[in-house]
Amino acid sequence: MVELERIEYRPISVRDLLIEMKNLSELMLDLAYSAALFNSHELAEEVLALERHIDLLAYHLNMNMMMAARDVEDAEALLGVSRVSSSTDKISDAAADIATIVLRGIGIHPIVREAFERVEEHLARVEVNPGSPLAGKNLRDLEMGVDVIALRRGRRWIIDPDEEEVIHVGDVLIARGAESGIEELRGLRAEHYEIQKRFEGIVEDLVKLKDTSELMLDLAYSSILLNSRELADEVQALEEYMDNLHTEFELRTLSSGFKPEESKDFLGLIRLGVVTEEIADAAAEIAETVLREVEPHPILKMAIKEAEETVTSARVSEDSPVRGKTLRDAKIPDETGMWILVIKRGDRWIRPRPNARIKTGDILIASGYAEGEKDFKRLISGKEDENLEERD
Repeated sequence: MVELERIEYRPISVRDLLIEMKNLSELMLDLAYSAALFNSHELAEEVLALERHIDLLAYHLNMNMMMAARDVEDAEALLGVSRVSSSTDKISDAAADIATIVLRGIGIHPIVREAFERVEEHLARVEVNPGSPLAGKNLRDLEMGVDVIALRRGRRWIIDPDEEEVIHVGDVLIARGAESGIEELRGLRAEHYEIQKRFEGIVEDLVKLKDTSELMLDLAYSSILLNSRELADEVQALEEYMDNLHTEFELRTLSSGFKPEESKDFLGLIRLGVVTEEIADAAAEIAETVLREVEPHPILKMAIKEAEETVTSARVSEDSPVRGKTLRDAKIPDETGMWILVIKRGDRWIRPRPNARIKTGDILIASGYAEGEKDFKRLISGKEDENLEERD
């Protein structure tokens, strides 16, 4: 029988707990996918260690909310905080499930490597060789639109390293970002696994599952920040789409005619599909807090706004350099590090496509690292001053 550690209460604010849980759960997903992609037991172990820490944070948060609720009104106001906390904990559990696939040696089919080459945000493993221009630089000097989520130095892993960290020869970097930045970092295109025609549908389904589950998560947080029923409804509609897509993915995988010796690898594929659906379900629970027509607690909005990865919006002006361009040509992720989640045009919500043309008056809602928010607002609005937040 496992002996559980006794947890002592510490006075940490609900806001700080929520911010840390959101940041860590998103970092865990990146690390877990990296562990699967590069078959890294060390990264998988780090994911499980982070899961235990998030469980501890969730425990403290629940204790804080119980002490804060003085009456029915307080309880109702804090219900949304509780749902988001619970959903964030489920996201960390999903990341831990990916890590467990790696640690149990279930197997990751090469199909996964091909799928990860096609998703919106790419992952890369880069070893710093002697003579590399990366050696001696700080991480903040990597102006490539990428984020180093982990760094291995000898036998030691540095998770979510500080931007002042100096890169050494022999370091192994795990990075994520837009394809152009990843290619620049690696200096060469990754080799593609030769996909047999019968597996092509599985690859496409897995790409859709991963991208859609992460889109749902971003839209769910956006719906809280903007108190938008429309975005919350979009999340609920995507959940139904995910359910159907996941069923199709499982049926296609099971009927693909894999050989007995490949069974472990295909089991890993199926479990990855399950994880994406778990993330989608957690996103739907977050969005549900808006659909219940209870004003989201200010703590929720503050936590999302102040997290490392934030959600923001800006209106396209006549002076905006992106006006009239397609999303592909605007290259907003390369310029700002922010990803467009959805476009609001009048009363319509438009899912972003590479060929979608940006028009004057469009409101672009994006997610990304908080330090890119000012650049994003400046680019979209065409304003050069520092008071963008007040005037948008």
